[in-house]
Amino acid sequence: MRQTVKLIIKYILYGISEGCTFFVICCLLFSAGGREDISASIYNDFARQSAGAMLVGIACGTTAVVYQINGPSLLMKTIIHFCVGMGVFYPVAIYLGWIPWFPGQIVYTVLQFTVSCCIFMAIWFVFYLLNRKEAKKINERLRELERSNVHKE
Repeated sequence: MRQTVKLIIKYILYGISEGCTFFVICCLLFSAGGREDISASIYNDFARQSAGAMLVGIACGTTAVVYQINGPSLLMKTIIHFCVGMGVFYPVAIYLGWIPWFPGQIVYTVLQFTVSCCIFMAIWFVFYLLNRKEAKKINERLRELERSNVHKE
């Protein structure tokens, strides 16, 4: 139980860190790109915008704890992680004006959602490949150790 609490706290802190980092990068890009309309609204409402970024970061980061649970398939865990992350992101994004929400913008929002899905799947796939490669290395090393122990006996 204590390990689970530590893990959840770790994921919360990672989520806050990621949310804040992404928020700062977006602010810098909008400012550098001359998007004064967007950067002004962020700066005028910095506390709410920051809290929203942290909340989304926590939702996306903390939900990763689902990968520590035995039982559901990797696909199901990924679907849960994605649905919770997007389930928090979209209401926060609409509320804070990150995504315009008025008639005529629904197609744009659906398109953004589709792009988000593709980006999420690409990031997930890269991490999947990296972790699979690492698991192969570890398994090979374990086999080598096992073979060397068999030869010693």
